[in-house]
Amino acid sequence: MLRRVSLLCLALMAAASARAEAPAPNAPMTQAALQAELYGIRMSGTESGSGQAWSECIEPGGNTVYLIGDTRAEGVLEITADGAACFTYPGTGASCFRVQRAPKGYLFHGYGLTYYASKIERGVKSCKRSELVS
Repeated sequence: MLRRVSLLCLALMAAASARAEAPAPNAPMTQAALQAELYGIRMSGTESGSGQAWSECIEPGGNTVYLIGDTRAEGVLEITADGAACFTYPGTGASCFRVQRAPKGYLFHGYGLTYYASKIERGVKSCKRSELVS
């Protein structure tokens, strides 16, 4: 009986510890999580304020292809130590966003804008402009 109680206590302590380490549901993603989840994906969705459709493909090495409206750009994604996803395109400089998980993808917050990536395709090896959704 004592052994069962001890095992139950250990199990409860382990569960409590796991809950304490888990991030809050709406917390920004960490550098490690962003690196694990954003490289090698194709995503698409809408900019929440305007409803404008956009899509982006990110190769495993960080090269990106971005499409919004009539704008198509090739650039690079870098994840900073403080957990920002920074997209750099020729002529625009870096645009850094805080990212959080959403029910079907991700929310990118920055510059008074929120981009909702509602469709995610994983395992992407290379990105071509022609593969992006218009």
